[in-house]
Amino acid sequence: MQKATQDKNVIQISTPVGKDALYLTRFVAQEAMSDLFVMSANMFTIGQQIAHEDLVGKPVSIKVKNAEGRGERYYHGIVSQLVSNGSRTADVDEQKNYIDYQATIVPFAASMRNRKNSRIFQKKTIKDIFADLFGQHNVAFSDKTSKTYPKYEYCVQYQESDFDFIQRLLQSEGIFYFFEHTKSNHTLVLADDITAYETCGEAKVVHSTGHLSESHVSRWQGGLSLAPGSFKRLGYDFKQPSRYPDAEQANAELPTQSVSEIFEYTAEAECHPRAANLASVQLESLQRDMKLSSGRSDCRSFSVGKLFSFKKHEDPRLEGKTFAITSMMTSIVVPNQSGALQSSSDEVYSNHFECVPKDIPYRAQVSKKKPVINGVQTAIVTGDSADEIMIDQYGRVKVQFDWDREGKKDSKSSCWIRVAQNWAGKKWGAFFFPRVGQEVLVDFINGDPDQPIISGAVYNADLMPPYALPGEKTQSGIKTRSTKEGGADNFNELRFEDKKGSELVYMQAEKDKQLYVKNDQNEKIDNDRNVEILNNDNLNVTKNRIAEMGENDTLKVGKTLNIEAGDEIVIKTGSAQIKMSSSGNITIEGTNIDIKGSNVKVDGSAITLSAGVIKLN
Repeated sequence: MQKATQDKNVIQISTPVGKDALYLTRFVAQEAMSDLFVMSANMFTIGQQIAHEDLVGKPVSIKVKNAEGRGERYYHGIVSQLVSNGSRTADVDEQKNYIDYQATIVPFAASMRNRKNSRIFQKKTIKDIFADLFGQHNVAFSDKTSKTYPKYEYCVQYQESDFDFIQRLLQSEGIFYFFEHTKSNHTLVLADDITAYETCGEAKVVHSTGHLSESHVSRWQGGLSLAPGSFKRLGYDFKQPSRYPDAEQANAELPTQSVSEIFEYTAEAECHPRAANLASVQLESLQRDMKLSSGRSDCRSFSVGKLFSFKKHEDPRLEGKTFAITSMMTSIVVPNQSGALQSSSDEVYSNHFECVPKDIPYRAQVSKKKPVINGVQTAIVTGDSADEIMIDQYGRVKVQFDWDREGKKDSKSSCWIRVAQNWAGKKWGAFFFPRVGQEVLVDFINGDPDQPIISGAVYNADLMPPYALPGEKTQSGIKTRSTKEGGADNFNELRFEDKKGSELVYMQAEKDKQLYVKNDQNEKIDNDRNVEILNNDNLNVTKNRIAEMGENDTLKVGKTLNIEAGDEIVIKTGSAQIKMSSSGNITIEGTNIDIKGSNVKVDGSAITLSAGVIKLN
């Protein structure tokens, strides 16, 4: 028996604790397209205790020697967990003590699962978003996507881990990823079509259920399955309310059930020209595994995201066909874990893999659903520093959510958000628009964080109700504030006092009041009416005016009283009457007419006196 060493082993591990401090005896790697790999490494030391903190969170690499002298390949990652499995004493190697360890190895991107966040991305493409997040987590990535992706106007990460958030965005856009490994690093490769695939080192392989000296596929299962035949997406666009944007995709090339349609209603989400592309992505993800095959091999260059073809197969129809590996579990074992190595012929390598024909685009099936916000949230209406009211042509406003730690409480804090009113018609309805600084209630259409809608407003300790409570609890109404820079004394108000015995309807116009009645206006006052006008009072009646007093009418004029009529003026009480006509005639009638004055002057070209008796005194 040889003493423990990695030099001639098919698998070797390199760690920060030094060369040959740890000896690898078993290695299992689970990989899949659009998922994070997980690797497990069983190791031992010769009596050396390893401090867990010396490995956990540190990068390690595993070298695998390819068969038949075709070089080697590497696996690289960071240790996410290290478990001590106890010590043992072997009968060989002079009764040396061996300590066993098991390490779990993951990619740098696994750290994205450990951070949950809520944030808003605006006017960013998906490439901008994943570059931002990958950069924060030190994830090396290679962008091999070939399509152009537009900017999201508004995209919310809500109470999601960074991984779940970016995973669902990639899945919705049809972007998949896999990993490439080197001795010193691993790279996340992003792609959206088959041009990103590279060929395995063992590009052309043999399928054989017998024993072969060369690397080969020893087990193969392939077939065909049914899947939905079409995908239809329907939405709603409030800017075109009579038109419901939709997109439908169908694939007639694959056997499907003609009635098996997947229908999805997304309200306002993604109602733009890209809807057809997104529907296509969804259908491709549902039909992705219709021609899924699986196999087992000892081909050490096989890797997820790589291509291979059959140069020989028990089914001749598959010869020359190229397949893309979509998932894989690799197992490598050095059988003797006592601390000594047996000959290399006892080392076991195998992998189980799944693959699809190369020409079938890989689309990850949606595994991460968008979070649903149940209920309402509060937010503060925002705008630029000089704004007291900031709305667009639809009456929409912007807000700062309480959970948004990156928002600046300005005109960029959110998307434009519609405001629900208690009545909304075509150029009619009720309309009260929130102002900057007000606290509002925000609901979400279908619970979608990307589709907020304001449903109301609330008071808080900084924004108290207009009437002192609970003392004035019987009062209700509407009180506005003049803008810009209006103070506490600048407002319009309609107030109702419902206190029994003190009922009151109060109205204040901060400046002008206009009342327009298209037909009749009727007012009834059961008691007194008092009107105080501090300036002028103008009354313009096109036709008739009738004023009737049950008792007295008193008119007091401080200076001049002018009464003018177009035809005549008649003043009458009982059998006394004074009539003045526009012709200039004045008639005074009465039983007795008294004219008294210190001086009385009658002046005219002629004076006529006619009476039964004329007394001159």
